[in-house]
Order: sequence, then structure tokens, then C-alpha cells
Amino acid sequence: MYDVYTLINGAHIYLVPFAGTQSSTTLVMYPVGSRYESEKMRGVSHFIEHLMFKGTKKRKNTQILTREIDRLGAVYNAFTSKEYTGYYIKADADFIETSLDILSDMLFNSTFNPKEMEREKGPVIEEIHMYDDNPIMNIDNIFEDVLFAGCPLGRDIAGTEKHVIGFKRTDVLNYRDKYYQANNMHIVIAGRIPDNIQTLVHRYFGVGKQNSHVSHVSHPSSFGSNKKDQRIRVVKKETDQVQLMLGFPGLNYQDKRNQTLDLLVTILGGTMSSRLFIQIRERRGLAYHIRGGAENFCDTGYVYVRAGLESKNVNKAIKVIQQELQKMVDTPVTKRELEDAQMNIRGGLALSLEDSSAQANWYAQQALFFDKLYTPEERLKQIDQVTVKDIQRLSKHLFVLSKMRLAIIGNVDKERIVF
Repeated sequence: MYDVYTLINGAHIYLVPFAGTQSSTTLVMYPVGSRYESEKMRGVSHFIEHLMFKGTKKRKNTQILTREIDRLGAVYNAFTSKEYTGYYIKADADFIETSLDILSDMLFNSTFNPKEMEREKGPVIEEIHMYDDNPIMNIDNIFEDVLFAGCPLGRDIAGTEKHVIGFKRTDVLNYRDKYYQANNMHIVIAGRIPDNIQTLVHRYFGVGKQNSHVSHVSHPSSFGSNKKDQRIRVVKKETDQVQLMLGFPGLNYQDKRNQTLDLLVTILGGTMSSRLFIQIRERRGLAYHIRGGAENFCDTGYVYVRAGLESKNVNKAIKVIQQELQKMVDTPVTKRELEDAQMNIRGGLALSLEDSSAQANWYAQQALFFDKLYTPEERLKQIDQVTVKDIQRLSKHLFVLSKMRLAIIGNVDKERIVF
């Protein structure tokens, strides 16, 4: 079970103790990401994430800060998405006070030294280049760019090299101060938790000031044009393998059909026995990698299929994928497929939640995007209630071929793509 409370400064605390682990994970999440940024400040959320590791008033530089964590044998990092930013330390539970000390120091007291800020632009730009040069990592960006064309959800989270170079310290600090307030923090501690945890949390996170003007309004979502020639994006690149991603508008976090969607994408392309894996890889040998999935945002989402294949097989694969999508629309899945998918999700969730960091992430996501905290078991009960008719009904809603978007990276000419 979990415990939820709020500090006097407005910070939201979630304690998730569970037996059978020696570790504890402290995860701090802010509901802010790249879709909150203006055009001028594209990539600033991600840039700030980097800067939090560059030194505080107490720990003067990166080396001092990271050495203190490294000596614990801890796992630590940070991440930025389109709607949230997170910082975490997973360590032996005996070091939980050190984890709280370091994370609170970073988030409340980072100095944003001007020289460090300029220096860090280089690694951020190289990270952008890394994604651009790697089609497997970059295909998501290309697909979201065509799906959400003209909307901040379609932007690369890291921004562009031009934007990063142009960041001014004053603008970065203004953005940080707008969102990095105590009452915008969601602090999840999961794993083996000591009895005095509330005292420790108050000591280290009760010091930040509350800001009554924190904005929770992001730029609204919108989809790109439905014109066929604008629903496809091909990035011509000399590669041995083509990366393909196609998809459709989907569901937001709060949509009650998400449990149905989880089962739908599992049956369609979530396992090695899924329909797409069998038809695309096993029976036709068109691709090595093929899978289906879904992404959610506060007010929208999408469902997708990804594949890695030879350029000569692109049109064949698209045709077979479309045929399999149409089958989901025309014919109910079998009772065996539904039961297998339900068992797969139950087993996969049980395995993943043996880890304290997975537990922390589960409850952080629930806290940020849902109207209540759902335990894993509550979600599984909802999964068990889904019927074959529910899956077919949702398939008809989602898989409208005239709304399909397609992104491709590889040695392919756009004019030769049939979809």
C-alpha cells in the first residue's frame, strides 16, 4: 500500500514501501516538458535537466556531486519528456538520507554557473546529433513531427542546435523559476523505507518555497493536415536498413479505454506470438524488428507500428500491416488471444514492479496524469474486464486509414511509397 501527503510548502509526497528489496528509489517529477516551451525556448526543459548536475552551493561542481553518488554504487539519472521531467537516485536503502540530501540540493540549490551553462551546450548539441544519426532512435521524432505538425508535441524534446546555442542565462533561469517550485514537485519514494522517512523528507524537501503562480497550462495539441501527401515524411538517408513507423491518433491518459488499448496493441504487435510478428517476420520474412504500441499525453495520444526492414520490402510491409489492422476492425479477436494478452500484461507488470525504480515511476505517472492513484492490481482488474467486443470497437475507432501517418528513414524515395 502507499501513503500520500503534502508538505507545508506544497510538495506532494508519495511513499510506496514494499518487501523483498534492499533498494530504495527516490524520484522527483515535475509536470513540465517540451510542450510547455515557447518557440524561442525550444529544448530548454531538457537543457535545465542537464544543468542540475553541474554543481550547487554545497557541492561546487559536477565531479563533487557525482562522486558522492557514485561511491554509493547507486543508479541515478534524469529524463525529460514532452510533459514531464524527472530526477532519481536508486541506492541501497541504507543510503536513502544521502539520496534525499543530494536530490534536494540539486533541485533547490543548483547555481547554473554561466561558464558551465555555456560549456554544457556542447554535450547537448552532441546528444541531438546522436539521435539524428541513429534512425532507430530518431524515427519517433520524425513520426511525431508529421502526426503533430505545427504543434509543440511534434517538436524534438532537445530542441535544435540553433535553439541551444541561442539560450540566454536569464531566459533559462526565468523558465526554471516558473516551473521548478516546491508545490510543483511530486516526490515518490519506493522500496525499503525507514520508519523516520517523513522526518527525513521534511528535512530535505520542506525547505523550498511555494509559488502560487505555477502554470499547469501547456500548448494545446493538434494534428497535422489530413491531406495524403502531408501524412507521410521520408528522410532520405544512406542506411542498410529502413526504419518505418506508421500510426494513428489515439487516446489521452484519462481515457477509460486505455486498458482495452493495452490489450489491442499486445495482440497486434506486442509479443513474438503477436499477429504482426507472425505475419511480417515469421511467415514473410519482411522485417527483423516489428512491434506495435501506444503513447499517451494529457489531451491526446497515438497508436503505432514500427519496423526495421530492407528498402525493397517497405511497400510489402505497409500493405500487410494495413491488412492486419483491417482484420482487427472487421473481425473480433479470439477468446484465446484476449486471455493470452491479459496474462502477458499481468506477468510483465509483476516482473517489472519487482524493481523499486519501476514502482516509483508507476506512482509518479499516476500522480501526474490521472484523477486518482491506481494500484497495479486495480489496473489489472480493469484489464480483466475487457471483452473481445471492446477491442473490436476500439479498433474501428482508431484504425481509420485516411488518418494514418507514415514516417520513414532510409534509402527510400517518397514517390515510390504506396500507402
